[in-house]
Amino acid sequence: MNKTKTAQRKALLAAITVFVMGGVTAQAEELPVYSFDEVVVTATRTENDVKKVPASTQVITQEDIKRGGATSVRNALSMYANIFQKSKVRGGGHDIIIRGMETKHSLVMVNGRRISNEADASGLGNAMSLDRININDVEKIEIVRGPSSALYGSEAMGGVLNIITKPSKEQTLLTGLEHTSEDTSHWWHADTGRIGNFSMTLDARFNKINRSMLDTATESDPYGTAQTYNASLNYYVNDHSYVNAYMDYYSQHLKTDMGEAVLKDFPVKMGPMTLKGQAKIDGVGTKDYKQKNYGISWNGKTDKNDWQIQAYMSKFNWDTTKSQKVLQAIPDPSDRMSMMAYKGFVTSHYGTYDFNHDEHNMWAIEGRDSLRVNDHHRVTFGAEYVKEKVAGTGLGSNGDGVHNITENGTTKSSSEKTLSSYAAYLQDEIEYGKWFIVPAIRYDHHSAYGSHTSPKIGVTYNATDHFRIKANYGDGFKAPSVSQLYYDLAMQMGPGNWVHLTGNPNLKPEKSKSWDLGVEAEFGKGYGSLTYFDNDVDNLIASIPKGKDSNGHNLYRYENVNKARIKGLENTLGYRFNDTLEFKVTSTLLDAKDTSAGKDLTQRARLSQIYQLIYDDHKDTGWSAVLWNQLDYKFVTGKAWEGGESVKKSYSLTNFSLTRKVNKDTRFYGSVQNIFDKKDVDCDLDGRFWSIGWEHKF
Repeated sequence: MNKTKTAQRKALLAAITVFVMGGVTAQAEELPVYSFDEVVVTATRTENDVKKVPASTQVITQEDIKRGGATSVRNALSMYANIFQKSKVRGGGHDIIIRGMETKHSLVMVNGRRISNEADASGLGNAMSLDRININDVEKIEIVRGPSSALYGSEAMGGVLNIITKPSKEQTLLTGLEHTSEDTSHWWHADTGRIGNFSMTLDARFNKINRSMLDTATESDPYGTAQTYNASLNYYVNDHSYVNAYMDYYSQHLKTDMGEAVLKDFPVKMGPMTLKGQAKIDGVGTKDYKQKNYGISWNGKTDKNDWQIQAYMSKFNWDTTKSQKVLQAIPDPSDRMSMMAYKGFVTSHYGTYDFNHDEHNMWAIEGRDSLRVNDHHRVTFGAEYVKEKVAGTGLGSNGDGVHNITENGTTKSSSEKTLSSYAAYLQDEIEYGKWFIVPAIRYDHHSAYGSHTSPKIGVTYNATDHFRIKANYGDGFKAPSVSQLYYDLAMQMGPGNWVHLTGNPNLKPEKSKSWDLGVEAEFGKGYGSLTYFDNDVDNLIASIPKGKDSNGHNLYRYENVNKARIKGLENTLGYRFNDTLEFKVTSTLLDAKDTSAGKDLTQRARLSQIYQLIYDDHKDTGWSAVLWNQLDYKFVTGKAWEGGESVKKSYSLTNFSLTRKVNKDTRFYGSVQNIFDKKDVDCDLDGRFWSIGWEHKF
């Protein structure tokens, strides 16, 4: 037996050595506390029971992810958190809407750290960031609803998603395969366990996205390959502190095409006139993304203190190209003007090449300490410095170091802009009898717009061991992004559709004042919660049409123009029939208004509900299953009736997942979502989605 274990250990270490020598990089892991499902760290930056913290907090555990057969972080959030997620643009990520707040107002972190992305003015970076996180390296997901700017600063107006990766636990080698109706993935996870003063985890995931194209579309969805590598190394200085170093690498290459080029009717607008004719156009686009994260932290914990000092950097590059070629253009012989101008106009406007090359680099230094004054009083204080540089054709000539880049006869200006911010925050946790009171305040200073102070207070009243009342009030803010301040981006959005986005250096931060009041209870085999929330949002930034630029492109400029009032009710109600069977329903009733225009905010449902029936026999050799239904009532689409009122639609989707545990080391799993194959472009319903997978532990 000992010889067998020794051989297994040597084989594992050999595999890990090969993994490292192959250039694999990796994701960080945090304190062992993350292995306890009911302990959360995101809401207060300290370890607390999820029932204790005032902020509305939810945890999606690794067990939940496996039971539901989730193939992505986005998939897990849709299934368990009732967070609204709709396509940002076709094939371009998904909105993350927490309590009705739009995507750019939610802060997405990995192990409590910010990650760089597209730095896009519309929040596209957040929309795509979840798809770049390796679900097989996730230990749990913590979701904090409501403003968290008092602890995390900008972007945390709507809430925080903190993805916590797997810590090193024991010598393990895991592998798995997944195949879905959209893509195929193969992944590995290796863990050395603690060897002397060291431990290490390594992960790799390889993904291939299938080509697909709607019948009504003029261009395919992006398809191609992606690779994710993560590694984390711990050195234990002593029993009270350790040093963590990590590296991550993500790369994705995607293509789009216009399908088979065919001659078809293709009317075009030339000023006020419509030119008629037929055209045969071929086109190909590419999207290349690369993300690199590096960092080191010193972590310590004693009876009195829990502290961390860290420095990290996150680099993101994104390059896009779009090439179109007019193979044939035939004017309508019955129209004189078309005979004169059609062929030349189509060739010049649709036989084009466009490109953009951009990068977003972020460097951060942060320190914090939680000091336990006594058994009923803990103070947390910290500071951080963040420096960001955005460079590329997206800034055009609006940045520093302007120069030209020419590709395939197309010339664009490129420049760069560097911004920085520093912040300090203070939080007090006070326990007084049945009360738990958490006031906090944060001061931010930004090199572009100046200073901002964000206060917050949260209170939990434990009326009994099984009944709690929670209340929160907080200010939130979202600093203008580099793109919103300095954009000078011209890009082709579709055949003949050119858009020119310009920044505005006079923008003010978006601001919010929010409060909520709720109750939580456990009663026999049941449990539930009900929370009312109210957000008043000001200075919302939007791109405003400004006519045409000198090249005839549609011109937009970012301005502070909108106000919004977003309020609603959140409810969770569940019942555990026994140790194996549970029923749960989560609901959000939402009233989200653009008060400037007196209209409903789009991409939100009046009522969103998820009903779940969960079965798990909790055996090494057994079954688990989840049957769930998603109901969206009066979903506000992006379309409007002739009178200006938004088109609203309702739908219900039925889904099922099943896991077969062959033994404690092997499982097979699969799911079918949108079983009845409902399709609606306005509601982002693409029809049935299925997945199957296999996982094995050596």
